[in-house]
Amino acid sequence: MSFEWLPVTARSSGETLSIGMHSLTGARSGPTLGLFSTSHGDEAYSVLVIREVLRRVDPARLKGRILAIPIGNPVAFESFTRATGQGMNTDKNNMNRVFPGSREGWLTEQMAHVVSSRFVSELDYLLDFHCGGSESAIDYVLTHAGGGELGARSRELSYVYGTEILFEHAAAVHHDTLTDYAIAQGIPSVIVESGGSPLARDPSYLEKYVQGVINVMVKVGMLDDELKLPDRQYLMRRRVLVRPVNGGLFIPEVGFERLGKSVSGGTVLARVISAHTFEEYDVFTAPYEETILIMMRGELSRVNPGDYAYILGDFSSAQVLEN
Repeated sequence: MSFEWLPVTARSSGETLSIGMHSLTGARSGPTLGLFSTSHGDEAYSVLVIREVLRRVDPARLKGRILAIPIGNPVAFESFTRATGQGMNTDKNNMNRVFPGSREGWLTEQMAHVVSSRFVSELDYLLDFHCGGSESAIDYVLTHAGGGELGARSRELSYVYGTEILFEHAAAVHHDTLTDYAIAQGIPSVIVESGGSPLARDPSYLEKYVQGVINVMVKVGMLDDELKLPDRQYLMRRRVLVRPVNGGLFIPEVGFERLGKSVSGGTVLARVISAHTFEEYDVFTAPYEETILIMMRGELSRVNPGDYAYILGDFSSAQVLEN
């Protein structure tokens, strides 16, 4: 296995800003799979998944190559923020909204340009990892209902990754994302929303997400092995994103043990209060008769107005996939 730094630009401090990329080449020829993580700097859990995949895959059994970028946005990772950094020496952009980037653009666009030109250009398949931050966790795969062979291949890889919950968008919610760009280049791509810092001490989640990558590699012919899938998967088509209107103290009433599971409609999930006056600003309740907790906060924490609190799925919209 090899490692190289992909230079981006010189910073005013005199340092060279670079993005690290691993390459694991198999003993036999085959496709190139890209693993990409942490375009959002506070999404660190996915780094563990990529590290463990590279540890486990035996090059003697591998057909093809894995290219892996564990920290796609090192500036955002340094400040542990979703957008690119803090202070006057960064642009505070969301990296996953500026692809394919620009060599002459903002700092975030320059990083995206390097990822596009030095990483995506080499790929046959792409897994783009996202996850919860230090106070949240998430567990599903996002699929796009795109047409044609490329859309079908991307959906197929989404399914074989093997999460119990999948969510299908009728159309792309955002544009200029990494997967938007890769698909435009003819590369089947999957958005994996897996884990979060609160799950770092639970080995069952890491095992599931590593197995998902192995499943994809089996499906595309990079490994000779058997797919390991849950007995049932649920393809959701209706969900709601819940954000607090007011900032304050987030007090959960449902913990991370309910991630990926259902609660009854009307169940109180959390409250947001003023940490100063104790006024209750928000009470979050399950909106559907059977509500699936796709993404959640589960610990006492500070929240700002508009922060992610929950992604809640409507179980009645789910198509059951039997394996």
